[in-house]
Amino acid sequence: MTTLFDPKKTAVLSLHMVNDIASPKGKFGPMFGEQVVARDVANQGKALVEYARSQQIPVIHVAVRFQPGHTDLVANSPLLTIVKDMDALVEGTWGADFIDEIQPLDGETIITHQRVGAFQDSQLHQSLQQKGIEHLILFGVVTNNIVEHTARNGVDYGYYVTVVEDCCAAPTLAVHQASIENMRLVADIKTLAEITSS
Repeated sequence: MTTLFDPKKTAVLSLHMVNDIASPKGKFGPMFGEQVVARDVANQGKALVEYARSQQIPVIHVAVRFQPGHTDLVANSPLLTIVKDMDALVEGTWGADFIDEIQPLDGETIITHQRVGAFQDSQLHQSLQQKGIEHLILFGVVTNNIVEHTARNGVDYGYYVTVVEDCCAAPTLAVHQASIENMRLVADIKTLAEITSS
């Protein structure tokens, strides 16, 4: 992906590309759908995932999912309270499944978690360590939550982090751009074209 990193030690993390979040028809569609469509995140993300697969770079699919009744949800933030109130992201439902464009292939790792970032109380770090991963390439929805949170946590865990800017979306373009600027001191910011041409 870049001359500084060995593809054998790199993984692409597809973050929260599930229907309730990344589909305009999902329960968070009214909040995120306009920018997901405007930025063509589903197809951009699909192109990134397909490129990674062609280079034999592991793709890890991260999904936030909860048990029916949200018995495993700690509603200690406005965002998680909204999830519970909307009965969103329930394990086994269409909303918690991955979007059609980015379905995991057999053998690809799926990480399920219940917090804002992908590392907290999940098997992500352990899975990455088992694979010998040192460099994370992140994309997904939404930029200012799962992507930024995971980028910062990833750096704290010792990984090199790249965020693919045009494979992410937030509630508004301004929020997305602000989050990308926030991450410039912790992550390498690239476009899809820069990744696939390196």
